[in-house]
Amino acid sequence: MLSSTSVITSFGGEREATPSISYKSAQNKSSQSAALRNSEFKRRQCEGMKLAIGPRLHNQCGSKVTFEDYPDLSAEALEKALSAAYQHVYGNAHVMDNERSASLEAQLRDGRISIQDFVRGLAKSDFYKKNFYDKCSPERTIELDFKHILGRTPHDQSEISKYIEIQALKGHHAVIDAMVDSAEYSETFGRYTVPYMRSWLSQAGSAQSAFNRTAAVCLGYAYSDKAIGINSRLSQGLKTGQADSIVFPHASKLNFSGPNLILKRGKPAAWVTKSATVLTIAGTIEVTRIILTIAFSAFAS
Repeated sequence: MLSSTSVITSFGGEREATPSISYKSAQNKSSQSAALRNSEFKRRQCEGMKLAIGPRLHNQCGSKVTFEDYPDLSAEALEKALSAAYQHVYGNAHVMDNERSASLEAQLRDGRISIQDFVRGLAKSDFYKKNFYDKCSPERTIELDFKHILGRTPHDQSEISKYIEIQALKGHHAVIDAMVDSAEYSETFGRYTVPYMRSWLSQAGSAQSAFNRTAAVCLGYAYSDKAIGINSRLSQGLKTGQADSIVFPHASKLNFSGPNLILKRGKPAAWVTKSATVLTIAGTIEVTRIILTIAFSAFAS
């Protein structure tokens, strides 16, 4: 039986399973102006419930989120949040200085936008469009949008179809707005937390297939979403309802646990090594005995 830690670390998932990163500008003030979006109106309605944000799976606004954790206001937290946001939204791609969004960063620094709108801006950027929209099949684009915005893979084919329809009718930006303004995003990340992959950690109502599909699209530390193909990696599994097989990277070192323990950290367990040593010594003694017996018989005759 594979230990959960083994699977996570084999795919670089411990990076995704670390505590979430939050940031709020000290200059950012809660807006008292009229809500200009339906999502903002809903969020304000729900705020009085004082429920902590987190990866729950609820279906009604009345049981949703909305009490923000205390976000860090420090300059160090800002730099960590910027790095984590680029890494997550851009699929672990290497970003050159001239590919960073200087305008969005400036707005985040002085409190004009929150992390939530910074993520929205990155997902609408030319870099994102070039790498995850223009060159990808519609299914692959939506698959990556789920990962980069909501921190999970699609639950089923109907979710893919829903957003493909939005994309066909209203374009890529409408898909991003629908995800960022969704109750799910607000419930899970709020305004100041950088999105992260949720399926590495347990969450209410999450199926085993969610973990398998996460493992299928998160290929370890060195992977980059823009370099692993333009077609959906989950298409067949979503259409058939089957969970994807977990295929480990070649360099993975697995930890097996349970009564059938064979390997530990990629090496034979101690009891296996000792047993092999005993069998080797016993075998050597027996072979020596047989040879001596044959030799003695030949000499006597």
